[in-house]
Amino acid sequence: MYLVELRPGKEELYRTGDDLAAAIRSGDVDGHSRIYHRATSKWISITLHPQYKAIVAQKATEPLPPLERSNWTFFNAQSEMLGDPAPEPESPPSSDQASASTDAHPWRRPLGLSVTGLFLIFGIQLAYSGPRPPWSTGGTDTATLPATEAEAAEARPAPAQQVITLAGASTSWGGADRGWTEYAAEVPAKETKKAPGLPSAPKIRIKALGEALPQPGADSADEAAATVEGLLNRYGIAYAAVQARLGSGIRVARLAQLFAPTRLTPNGGVTDTRLWLAGVANFIRVYRQQETALEREYQQSFNALAKEHRWSQKEVRRWNARNSEKEPSALVSLTGHLLASLDSLFGVLDAQAGAYQVVDGTITFEDRSASREYGILRKQINGTLEAARAAGGSGSSGPMGHLLRAIGTTQLPREI
Repeated sequence: MYLVELRPGKEELYRTGDDLAAAIRSGDVDGHSRIYHRATSKWISITLHPQYKAIVAQKATEPLPPLERSNWTFFNAQSEMLGDPAPEPESPPSSDQASASTDAHPWRRPLGLSVTGLFLIFGIQLAYSGPRPPWSTGGTDTATLPATEAEAAEARPAPAQQVITLAGASTSWGGADRGWTEYAAEVPAKETKKAPGLPSAPKIRIKALGEALPQPGADSADEAAATVEGLLNRYGIAYAAVQARLGSGIRVARLAQLFAPTRLTPNGGVTDTRLWLAGVANFIRVYRQQETALEREYQQSFNALAKEHRWSQKEVRRWNARNSEKEPSALVSLTGHLLASLDSLFGVLDAQAGAYQVVDGTITFEDRSASREYGILRKQINGTLEAARAAGGSGSSGPMGHLLRAIGTTQLPREI
């Protein structure tokens, strides 16, 4: 049997490997599913299962199916919106047609090259004939000035520094802006005011600050873990996790209303119930192993911590007087007897399939020996249930509590 979690909150139990393989091929079990590993009692990814790997590898080697069409037609956006048929592609002109067109107009290519070259020459002349900006050269271009103006430019002293201000409305670069330059040089720079400094923070006494802060001590995590209360807290958390896994497994087994008439019918009800009981027995076996390991490990931790931290007799008595989560030995024994008796009773019903009837809380067998055997097992089961309830099994969070809640108020039919 394979217990698979298809997705969070939905689990499915597959009886055989063929059922699991069919679910993988159909896509019900995919790479996001998880399978319950009984040896380690953990959920692991289905991709680690060898059967899943083999099916995925087989699918990867399968060739792709052939395309249904061999010819494809492409439409533009306008034809798709208006529903117009796609225009037929124009065939490229043949070499004869191209040579005929060139022979008919031999002057087209030279004329085009001539016009292009003419426009290029005009553009170069226009670029060189325009005025140059003042920053294109180091000073005034004296080659284009008359002789008198060139001499005047050489005699004129160059300004030491040119200052441009936003106050001037003129954009010329001559001597008209000298007045603004001299004015700007004479105006003293405006002094920037310093921002007032912030007041200094008051001094705090170290002693007062230390009194206000929480003092380190027993609240730290390390010291809390080394106390008996911390050990008891971890002990309860570990048991809660183990019991939660047990409850999840029994819920997957679907044992609600165990003695309902639908479970006692020979048309599949008995067979399915026997499979669920086998799964529950496996979950209980794993729970017993984890329970024993927990008790052993935490007892060793207690001995080591008590010796290291020199726990007092009060702390030792606190650990010994803890509420142990381990199921009492009486309930452990009753759980084993109950599971064995249930399996035997459903085995009798399975062997007598089609030879008994369940009507109004009674069961009638065609074989008298089968009726006697069923009656003995029914009385054993009822006695075990009464003893378990008297021992406090109804309030137990262990296996017997789950079995009693699964049986509920249903009762086995009386044999006739």
